[in-house]
Amino acid sequence: MNKKNNHQLSLIKELLIGFCLGAANIIPGVSGGTFLLIFKIYERVFSILNNINRTNIFYILSSIIKIIFKPDKSDSLNIFFEFLKKKDFIFLLKLITGAVIAILCLSSLMKYLIVHQFCATYSLFFGLILISIIIPVKMLKTKRIYLILFVACGALATIYVSYAVNPYDKIKKKSEYYETQYSQSDHDITNEKQGVKIFSFTDKYTFNEYIYALTCGAIAISAMVLPGISGSLVLILMGEYFAVVSAIAGLGTLNLDNMAFLGCFTIGIIFGGLIFARVVNFVLKRFYNATMAFLTGLMAGSLYALWPFKKSIIMAQQYIKQDGVVSIVDNARIYTNINELPVMGEQLYISGFFFISGCIIMLIFIKKEFKTKVIPG
Repeated sequence: MNKKNNHQLSLIKELLIGFCLGAANIIPGVSGGTFLLIFKIYERVFSILNNINRTNIFYILSSIIKIIFKPDKSDSLNIFFEFLKKKDFIFLLKLITGAVIAILCLSSLMKYLIVHQFCATYSLFFGLILISIIIPVKMLKTKRIYLILFVACGALATIYVSYAVNPYDKIKKKSEYYETQYSQSDHDITNEKQGVKIFSFTDKYTFNEYIYALTCGAIAISAMVLPGISGSLVLILMGEYFAVVSAIAGLGTLNLDNMAFLGCFTIGIIFGGLIFARVVNFVLKRFYNATMAFLTGLMAGSLYALWPFKKSIIMAQQYIKQDGVVSIVDNARIYTNINELPVMGEQLYISGFFFISGCIIMLIFIKKEFKTKVIPG
């Protein structure tokens, strides 16, 4: 009985750790790698990832086939289960389950906050990232003058990406795409009320958007393995964060567009996790200080993208697609990537409160992280 209770407590604990990892990866500024250090499982997770190779993948696939088609399923199932325990894949599965639950629970909230509380939300993100810069700086084994070059390169890279990817341009292009559909479709009230049938495609995304989602997934997962930087921050820099969060929040409609979009994103995550994450790990081991310095620059440069006060443009008519129906939003406020100075008033005070809150939250995480004294590399 005691053993059973311990097993249940262990399951709950590992699911909760996974939930924290999922929450960390959907909130820009809170790094999944940081949580791996806090929970003292950084090396364990990397060891599991290194076990995901061609040999083990083929073995898993062949075992599943045996379990499905062989008459004596119990023996095959026991052997397969022991293999998963030996390679620690069950632990990884628990973490993934907890993370998926967190992402599904928080995606709608994040979408709402970005749409309706943009400045306050980005102020929180700004505070989280600003203090997070301490992490790679503290993790430097030696502090040399030449490392400033890598800091500068990282900062310039993120500022360039942030400047090049203008959210307004993407939204305008998307609106024009939907406007074409709107002009070619029948807008009678019956069809609009009917909406979209479940498990159907509505041409919500273009082919290029599916490919871009795959690319972003691969790059984001590579960033997630580094302490201090989050995959969601990378998605913001690449202008894809809101699209991914919206697609997750829209899964409840059982619309195939969202499923296909997230499917491409997931394929990118798997590909990036198996290939790019190992490259990142290799570089981290061979060029540790340079990598940490470059990471410091990336995070410092990302503050340009996360500045809460952006120039906004009022779009007279924005065409959007929701539940398979193209509709028009009049006088929609669209935020650009052009930073502005804040104006004294209620918005500034609220933003200041959330900025300070973000700083305090991250200071608590950092204090906890460096108490673990676990430094990868």
